[in-house]
Amino acid sequence: MKRFKPVKTLPAGFAPAMLAACQQLLQREGVQIKLQWNEQEVFASFDGWWLCSSFIPQAKVRDGRCQLQQYAARLRIFGQFGQALPANWLFAMNYGETKAVALLKLIRVLHVLNHLGRNGRHLALRIDVDPRICHAYSDRIVDFTALLLETLEFPANLSQMLLFLDERTGELGLSLLRRYRQHGHRLALGDFGAGGQDLLRLWRLEPDGLALAPRFMSRAVMYPRVRDQLLQLAPQLVEQGFALAVEDIVCQNMLGLAQRMGAEHCSGPLLSERLKRQRAAREVALSGIAC
Repeated sequence: MKRFKPVKTLPAGFAPAMLAACQQLLQREGVQIKLQWNEQEVFASFDGWWLCSSFIPQAKVRDGRCQLQQYAARLRIFGQFGQALPANWLFAMNYGETKAVALLKLIRVLHVLNHLGRNGRHLALRIDVDPRICHAYSDRIVDFTALLLETLEFPANLSQMLLFLDERTGELGLSLLRRYRQHGHRLALGDFGAGGQDLLRLWRLEPDGLALAPRFMSRAVMYPRVRDQLLQLAPQLVEQGFALAVEDIVCQNMLGLAQRMGAEHCSGPLLSERLKRQRAAREVALSGIAC
């Protein structure tokens, strides 16, 4: 696949020391995978699949302008002939414990390394952690994550973990939250509103934030009763100190609803396009000043 043809020169923003440190860390952890790179990113081949990272910008909207807050990492998986595999954690279920843990470590390295190289050190990174369909291996890489961030000198408080929990994984989620918090990470609950016990879980775990379930948001746009309930609940949660994230925003109606709820992090095609336009306008303005 042309995208994954390695080049000799590292992409802009990536330092040789960063790559070497991550490669050595993986080898010490028993992950015998070679990191490779093209002109814009670092990637790796795992069991015949190409793995790389993509990043979704999350912004706060104020006075009609988007203020970039952080990036959410996404795993991208491709076959040797370009076919894409759904990049969810079901990918990890094909392997036994040793290989699955190695895979999760490799993914975490790709996310953090590419974030630092492509997005810089000044913006936070959100990483999704789903113990439901990872054979509960998520707890095996908490300390590895801390070591990785220390190796790359990236502060733990700029790395937020988004936990996806249900009735079966409540205890594991509590353990994960405590362990990550001990390392200084910020924590949030994902897919909020999709489960019947989400509020109870929120009070029990007391995370720093929550990400609204996209289907809950879609229903709120379509059905006035759901919208009224959401507009009553969400601002109260924000007032109590929970940072709210609203994702998959595709239209102005959804963005307006997110703003009324007091969302701190908004993301989706609509926001990504606005951020691109703002960045292009800044570059034009700067070029005019330079002339």
